[in-house]
Amino acid sequence: MSIRQAVSNVDEDLALVNDLYKELKIHRRKRNYQHKLMRGLKAERDAISEEVKRYVSEIQKLKENRDAHNMMAQEFKSLRNTALINRDIAANKNNTVDSERFDKEQNKFHKDMMAKTEQAQSFQLGIDELAVGYTKVNKACDTKHQEMLFIREKSQRFHDDLTKCIEQIESIKAKYDIDYFEFSQEEE
Repeated sequence: MSIRQAVSNVDEDLALVNDLYKELKIHRRKRNYQHKLMRGLKAERDAISEEVKRYVSEIQKLKENRDAHNMMAQEFKSLRNTALINRDIAANKNNTVDSERFDKEQNKFHKDMMAKTEQAQSFQLGIDELAVGYTKVNKACDTKHQEMLFIREKSQRFHDDLTKCIEQIESIKAKYDIDYFEFSQEEE
C-alpha cells in the first residue's frame, strides 16, 4: 500500500467518523425524544393507576361491609330457625305461651335477617356501580401502558442504532490506535 493510499484511507475513515458522529447525534436525539414521550406516558399511566387503586380500595371496603352484613344475616337466620324449632316443639306440647313467644322471636329474627340481607344487597349494588368505573379506568391504564411499551420499543431501536455508530467509531479508533477524535463542530 502506497503512502497516498494510506493517507486516502485515513481521510476516508476520518470522514466516516464525522458522518457516524452526526448520525450518532441524530439517533441520540430520537432516542431521548422517545424517552421524554415515555416519561409523559408513564406519568399519565401512574395517575390513572392511582385512580384504579382508589376504586379497588372502595370496592374492597364495600365487599367487607357486604360480607359482614351477610354473616349477620346468617346468624339471624340460624337464630330464627332455632326459634322455629322451639315454637314447633312448644306447639306439639300444647304450650301456647312458649309457642307464641318463640313465634314472636322468630318473626323478629326474620325481620333482622331480611334487614341485614337488604343492607348487604345495597353494598353489592355499590360494588356493581364501582365495578363499571373500575373497568373503564383499568382499561385506560392498560392502554397507556401499551402506548408506553410501544414508545419504549422505538426508543430501543434508536438506542441500538446509536450503539452501532459507537461501535463503528470505536473500531476505527482501534484500527489507528487513537484514543480520541476531534469531531467537526458545525452549526446545527
